[in-house]
Amino acid sequence: MPGGITMRRHPVKSAARTLEVFELFSERRCPLRLHDIHSALGYPQSSTTNLLKGLVMTGYLNYNRATRAYLPTNRVTFLGSWLVSFLYGQGGYQDLLDELLIKTDETVVLATQNDLYIQYVRIMTPDHEFKLAPPEGTMRLLTNSSAGFVLLSQLRDTQVDRICRSVNYYELDPAHRVEPSRVLKEVAKVRQMGYCYIPNLPVPATSSIAFPLGEQIHGIPLAIGVGGLSERIAARRSELVEIFQQAITDFRKRSPGALPVPAAAHEVSEIHDGRKPSARSRRPKRASRTGTLAVLRGS
Repeated sequence: MPGGITMRRHPVKSAARTLEVFELFSERRCPLRLHDIHSALGYPQSSTTNLLKGLVMTGYLNYNRATRAYLPTNRVTFLGSWLVSFLYGQGGYQDLLDELLIKTDETVVLATQNDLYIQYVRIMTPDHEFKLAPPEGTMRLLTNSSAGFVLLSQLRDTQVDRICRSVNYYELDPAHRVEPSRVLKEVAKVRQMGYCYIPNLPVPATSSIAFPLGEQIHGIPLAIGVGGLSERIAARRSELVEIFQQAITDFRKRSPGALPVPAAAHEVSEIHDGRKPSARSRRPKRASRTGTLAVLRGS
């Protein structure tokens, strides 16, 4: 489960660059000079200068005139300091991941749906070298990951179809567009088995097995999975499935209660009155086409 790469329509440039600057600091973990930043990120020097000056003026970067180096301030940490308790404070998900890491000795992940993608919000890796885990926060298309198919399996077919159409709407390369019928076929298989296992997806030589948790974090649906080198996962498939199914069953017994993924309001009305979704309702809203979609695919 290695990291993804950015493709298709680009997010708003200034917003993306701001976040990439902070990600660079997170990777380097030291003060950085102007040259370090624009060289590492490939930005024009003038644009980088203006961006950094703006972040200094708003209090998110500190500038040391003696060393000509920048460093994030505590104001950056405050932005997300509340998220840990907000996302994980009431679910006990970390305990579940710890348990699964010990029992499987493979990479285990907690993933959420984020618009058309899944996002790895928590990743635990084993001590051995037989692993290829992506960084936490990595995103992949729902239609290009085991966890994505698991989350799609919790939706109605009409919702899955709309997601496929939205994916194709944003995909500039026809070769990378998805076939809704193929996705629905895979989703049906996941519903039947209760988990998703597709070898070498999205990256050759790595595989994962994903399971629905049947719960949400503040309305965000969850999936959990295990991944690693394809040969290791294939050889232990039955064992890993059994470990996860038992752990999830035990987790649900001690959790406050699973929260099902609700159908959208228009889905409910269509089902109740027997109407099929119109072509108009299937069409993605054009206003969102220029949104900050950073679509990620395995390299």
